[in-house]
Amino acid sequence: MRQQLAETDATEQTLQRFRLRRPSELAEFELRVGNWRVFYRVQEADVQVVLIGKKRGEKLFIDGKRFVL
Repeated sequence: MRQQLAETDATEQTLQRFRLRRPSELAEFELRVGNWRVFYRVQEADVQVVLIGKKRGEKLFIDGKRFVL
């Protein structure tokens, strides 16, 4: 996660890192690391991680509860 968000341009889109297709009040971007999903915003040079969840099939879980972004 550090390499993808802190050591490179966090706004540059890749297969694992991209801008969310649907607008969200919580986050602008998603980073995929295995089954983990990291949702974050970028403000100037700062990357703010707002949610970290785990995918199980088509569902996202945060703190053990199903979450819809």
